Amino acid sequence: MENKYLKDFIIIVVVLLVIAFGWFDYYNYNKVEKIPQESKYKKLALSEKLLEQIQSIEESIKDRKSFVFTVEKDPLEQNLIVKTIKDLEKQWREEVEKLIRLESTIITESGENLASIAHKGESNLYKVGDEFMGRKITSIESGKISYTYRGTNGVLYVTELPAKPEAIERNNKKSKNVPNW
Repeated sequence: MENKYLKDFIIIVVVLLVIAFGWFDYYNYNKVEKIPQESKYKKLALSEKLLEQIQSIEESIKDRKSFVFTVEKDPLEQNLIVKTIKDLEKQWREEVEKLIRLESTIITESGENLASIAHKGESNLYKVGDEFMGRKITSIESGKISYTYRGTNGVLYVTELPAKPEAIERNNKKSKNVPNW
């Protein structure tokens, strides 16, 4: 007998729940309809000027994300306050290439005197009477040459390459001790 009323009880509970949820939805809908046009939080809202600033910052960030750097050198090293080993070696090589340097004097088997002169990264052989950079060679002796330039006489002695900066030498010594696997 108890099961006979159980079915009716469940149906009544379901109907009451449907009515309760319907009334709850209707109450919330009316509550939403009564939202005032002017919010009590209006004073906390963004001003037009602040909103424009925020938008300009967002646009700037978008621009920076799509920006492509075309600088080949590290921007932090552009001032070269601290020079790297490569920069020091490049600077040393440029200084050596600017020099007009007598590398050696040579006496050939036929007895002709030649001078090896280096400039702009090239070494060329010259004999008496040849010109290099507007200078005319007048004599070649062991370890030196004499030349004339715009009416004045000059002498160029055999000179060694200028010494590399100490930092480059230290770096080269370290790398020579490393085994080549």
